[in-house]
Amino acid sequence: WVKKILSGHNKWWFAYGTSGYNEEIRLRDNGMLYTLGTHVDMSSKVTDQLGTWRHVCLTWSLTTRAASVYYDGLLLGSGTTPSGRKVGVDGYVVLGNEFSSYGGNFKYPFGGELFKVNLFDKELSAAEVKEMADGGLCSEVEEKYGRSRYLKWEDMLLEEKSGNVTEIDVGCTPEPKEEDGEEENNSTEDCECEQGNRTTFSQWDLLRGEKFFNRTVSVELVTELKQAWAILGDFEGATVTERFISHFKFFHDGKSCGDD
Repeated sequence: WVKKILSGHNKWWFAYGTSGYNEEIRLRDNGMLYTLGTHVDMSSKVTDQLGTWRHVCLTWSLTTRAASVYYDGLLLGSGTTPSGRKVGVDGYVVLGNEFSSYGGNFKYPFGGELFKVNLFDKELSAAEVKEMADGGLCSEVEEKYGRSRYLKWEDMLLEEKSGNVTEIDVGCTPEPKEEDGEEENNSTEDCECEQGNRTTFSQWDLLRGEKFFNRTVSVELVTELKQAWAILGDFEGATVTERFISHFKFFHDGKSCGDD
């Protein structure tokens, strides 16, 4: 969610850049953006509404190469990224500004308000984007995506801040959770097994992913499993840590979405 307060168009509220390319993803507050070097300008379709919350979403798919821009749940248009281009892994995420060199040289502050900025490890459909927008500022519809919500707003608030940044109350009051009579959780997300104070994962937890769960075992399925593990070869020599797994999952599943 984005609230534009300052007039003018050179106001960047989201940026992601890597050592190889500092303009991997950049978003302005007027419908203009850059995705993997592709300039997508939808500013002619966006009417400035100072002091008004707008739901903004950028989706992207490695398969279709389409970078699509949504405002308030409606698709404004799309651009096409270069063939074979993937999102780099050694990057920085910056909220409220953009940078013209790797991790620095901030030039164009946003000067507005942001709320519930989330990045997903899958391409959200038009219906899913609309559901988030229609739910309103205070809905919790994004919670249902579980681990697919790769970078969460509540975690970003814990990160280092610089410049003139103030946390404010936007007026959303959480609904009380039910104490009794809750339905049993039959989620098909990855299961965690507690052994004392240690959390462990089975090597077979990969089968619980959306690409494999509830599918018939076939030659095609086995091939997909092999490919999912074979891509690890691209990272030979790296140490497998939680951070590594998160980056591997996000940048090599082939789809992503930046939603707020």
